[in-house]
Amino acid sequence: MSLKEWERDVINRQRNIVFPDTNLNEGRYYRNIASGKAIFSVGQKVSLLIILLFVMIVTSWGLAQTIVSVIAQPGLEGKAIGLWSCIYLLAILLFWIFLAVKGLLPQPAVRKVRRGYRRTGKA
Repeated sequence: MSLKEWERDVINRQRNIVFPDTNLNEGRYYRNIASGKAIFSVGQKVSLLIILLFVMIVTSWGLAQTIVSVIAQPGLEGKAIGLWSCIYLLAILLFWIFLAVKGLLPQPAVRKVRRGYRRTGKA
């Protein structure tokens, strides 16, 4: 990244437009975690673990309540809505588990081994 691109990026991040910049920053945050390249301090890892535990408890409770309501529904319409709710809650749960695994257990960096002489563009 050149100096001009970096300066443009800094200026764009400091704009006084809330909604689009908030979405861009949140997307950048989740992409960094999902890439597995983000490096977190111990405090950040503990915070991510606390968020994961909270989401798991709340989502698991909601999933259990939805399953109970699906079983208790006599009609087919209520069961269909309940099943969609189960799929939605399960997707949220799996998303956060995926992010936590990527954030808490990053992959080790792979070192490239160079063999032979380095070639330049000149002959």
